[in-house]
This record gives sequence, structure tokens and C-alpha cells, in this order.
Amino acid sequence: MAKFLIFRTDRIGDFITSQLVINSISEISKKNQVDIVASKYNSKYIKNFKHINNIFIFDKTQNKILDFFNLFLQIKNKNYDYLIVLDGKRRSFISGIFINATIKICLLKDFYPKFLISLFFNKYIKNTETNTQYKNFQVLLNYLDIKSPKILNYYKNYQFVKNKFKFRKPYVHLHLDEKWFKDYYFHDFDYMNLKAESIHKFLKALIKKFKCNIVITQGFKKVKIMDEFKSKYFKNVKDPQTKILNKTVKFIEQSSFRDLENIVLNSKILICCEGAISHVSHSLHKKTIALIQKDRLISTNFWIGHMNNIKTVFRNDIKQVTKDILKLNFI
Repeated sequence: MAKFLIFRTDRIGDFITSQLVINSISEISKKNQVDIVASKYNSKYIKNFKHINNIFIFDKTQNKILDFFNLFLQIKNKNYDYLIVLDGKRRSFISGIFINATIKICLLKDFYPKFLISLFFNKYIKNTETNTQYKNFQVLLNYLDIKSPKILNYYKNYQFVKNKFKFRKPYVHLHLDEKWFKDYYFHDFDYMNLKAESIHKFLKALIKKFKCNIVITQGFKKVKIMDEFKSKYFKNVKDPQTKILNKTVKFIEQSSFRDLENIVLNSKILICCEGAISHVSHSLHKKTIALIQKDRLISTNFWIGHMNNIKTVFRNDIKQVTKDILKLNFI
């Protein structure tokens, strides 16, 4: 049995991607113990994976000094065979210096003083974007002398939330989160100039192409245009549902990330902006259309270069996005 402590204090999508490493460690020996240092936010999600032994929350107080101290108190009497800084965070790198482990590994993108790495870590792996994130994780697994299974089920040891939504199948899952709308995400991204009317036309085009129902979900941020769309095209705002070209269009407003997983799981195709939800669809082997930023291809490939069920469309005006989606061929 080997004991691993892995730092993953960032976002949910990053954790899902790193399941390649975590699952492989668990699969190589059922006796291996995997503990995670998580953020307060992603710890609520990570706890649903049965193969995770312990979860230590880093940012309990939002005060850096107190958080370092709290983490040390949680782990001070523990000894690990391997400590892996997988999130590339400075706080994780510094924390790892003070934790007892036989072998310490850091996967980092930014430059760190070489003398600190050589003094306190056994192995440094540059998390470069010239490779995909998947390939960089494979370098790590090779160092650990662990082979990942040929077929890796990221959700094998996961407790799905009970499905509280009922939809008419088959359906396309359209995730209209804040990444679709200007002033809600990165200012230098290309946006689709969406309005209530153009969203409705977009839905018509999708129904004509895929010939099935549509389930619309949105992110955590309230978007004014989506409120206008709902009030204009749905009579019952408490249970937004309508018919377009004899197909049902269901609008789900209040859904957690775990709810979204279930909606993706039962969908025919997911249409979204590239992000955590596209990592879910990849893990669930679902066909996906993802909008990406044209001038960030290297960064995008870093995250999705290993995905084989995904087709990408450049972010653009909604008319062009519609045309590009209609050209796609799914077999």
C-alpha cells in the first residue's frame, strides 16, 4: 500500500481532468490511499468520489497565514509516500515543503526558484502548454511507474446525485452559461451578440438539424438576456417549457453542477462553451460541440487536445456560429 497526498485546490473541471492521475493510482492497487488537499468550493464535489480517502480544505479562513497553519494542523502527524502538487498553485508548492513525504513531486507551469525545488522536491515536471494536460499527466504517471487503464471510467467510483428532472428523450443539452454573453466573462473574447430573438432562431436551427428536443441550462450568474428570453417565449416562468417545430424546449434555471452531470449523462449531444461541463461530457463519452476562442488555440488544445468526442466551433456572431454548427457531421 502507498499513501498519496495530492493538491488540487482549484476548479471542478481541473479535478475532473486530473482523474486520469487519481483513478490510475487507485486502480493500480485497491490498497493505495489517496488524500486530497482541496478548496472549500471543490471539496463539496470531490467528496462524492468513493476512492478519495481524506479531504483537507486549504482555504478555510481566506487568510493565507491562517490557512497555512490550519492545513499544517490537519496533516502534521501524517506521513505520506508521495506528495504531488498537481494544481500548480504557489500556496500548494510552499505548503508541500512542510509536509512529511518520502517523495515529493511538483507539476508547475510558472517558474519557481530552482534551489527550492532541488532542496525540497524529488521531481519537477513542467506543465507546459506545448503538450496537452493529458500528456503532462502521463509523464507524471510514467515517473510513478503507473500505467493508466486502457479504458478509464472517471465516474466509476462516483456517487451521482438523484435525478430530479424529467425530460423527453432524445434531447440536445444546450448549456448557455455566462461564457456566451458579453460583460459576463473575459473582456477580450469574441461574443455572439445574443438577444432573445436570436436565441429562439438558434433553437429552431438546432431542432431542424438534430430533430430532437432541447434542454437549456445556464450557469450560476444571472444574465439579463436570458431573463428576457424566458419572459418572452415561456408562458409559465415557474416551469419554463415550450414547443418549437413540434419539439419540446425545456429551460432549467436552478441546477447545481451535479445536476448538470445528470443532464449531460442522459443527453444525445452537448452544446456548450469549452469548460468544466465539456470535461464532464468527455468523461461520460458524450458527443460535444464546444465553442472556443480563435486566438487561444494553444491554451484550448492544452485542455481538450485528448478529447475524441468533441467538435469545436470558433466563437463568433450567432449567425456564423449557427452556420458552423449546421455544417458539422456526427456519425
